[in-house]
Amino acid sequence: MSNSHDSRSIANCQLRTRAGPSPSSSLAATQPTLLSGGTCPSSQRRHKWSINVFKGWGKGGSKEAAASRGSDPIADELDDPKKRQQFLERNMHGAVEDNIFQDEIEAPKPAAEAQQAEQKTRENMAMVTDPDPRSRIRWQRKKVIQMVRSNGHQTKEQRLKMTERQLLHRSHFMPTSVKKLVMLARQIAGKPVDDAITQMQWSKKRMAAEIKYYLEEARDLAIAQRGMGLGGVNGETLAKPRKILTKEGKWMEVTDPTRMYIAQSWVGRGPWRGKSIDYKGRGRMGIIQHPSTSFTVLLKEEKTRIREHEEREAKKAAKGPWVHLPNRSVYGQRPYYSW
Repeated sequence: MSNSHDSRSIANCQLRTRAGPSPSSSLAATQPTLLSGGTCPSSQRRHKWSINVFKGWGKGGSKEAAASRGSDPIADELDDPKKRQQFLERNMHGAVEDNIFQDEIEAPKPAAEAQQAEQKTRENMAMVTDPDPRSRIRWQRKKVIQMVRSNGHQTKEQRLKMTERQLLHRSHFMPTSVKKLVMLARQIAGKPVDDAITQMQWSKKRMAAEIKYYLEEARDLAIAQRGMGLGGVNGETLAKPRKILTKEGKWMEVTDPTRMYIAQSWVGRGPWRGKSIDYKGRGRMGIIQHPSTSFTVLLKEEKTRIREHEEREAKKAAKGPWVHLPNRSVYGQRPYYSW
């Protein structure tokens, strides 16, 4: 009996809601009945016209109640169906030009902001190239004091560091063994950086991709931090190619003395990554230890190879021609060691 009474009350409420409020009743009189939760179930629906800006539009009531509330210009404008449709099309299906912030987006940036952004870029570059200026100044002061004490005398190693640039780059520990990684390290030793990257790009070894990544990282660091490999930009290329002999016994031509090559590449054993069981026959087992290996590369410029070639040629010229031993008898031979 109660179910039928509830269904009839809900139906009557729906009919009253569809028919709308009577002219004699006001919104204030009907709103407590609808929201009280007695006979009609209360439900709220949020839609575009429920914003506070559009209050007054779509509400029932008499003309006296509307006059007492006051007329809203935006709500009165949206009462027109044509203007309401234009508003919907402009806001719901509008183009990018209808954005309220479009004027600020298209407005040109002032020169002060552009200059501030450029200054920020310079500061970022300074943080990379000169991360600790005070330590650099102390180091330079220390070196000047050492030069004054030694009366300007420098060793050969110090002179080479002032004229030739190099970069030492070490990778993280990779999940592989020394035996496997040393093959790739030997493959790229002595090659230019670009040729070594090409070799690793087309290699079938699993760690070739990791070696290629660290070679590219070392090349970028050498260019950004040490200024290596910028001969074509600074105009330091040779007018005529220089033919040199490497210490491996290969002849090559050098056009750019600042081109980077891999002077040395080696691997190092790292900590064990973990252990696993190696199952064997007859119920026996062993322990497999998974290794990790690091990769280190030393980049230098072709200036170094040119200097080494000149030093070898100068040493060979100073040695003179080879002469046979004189044909004379040897005295003082002993059948035992003299010590």
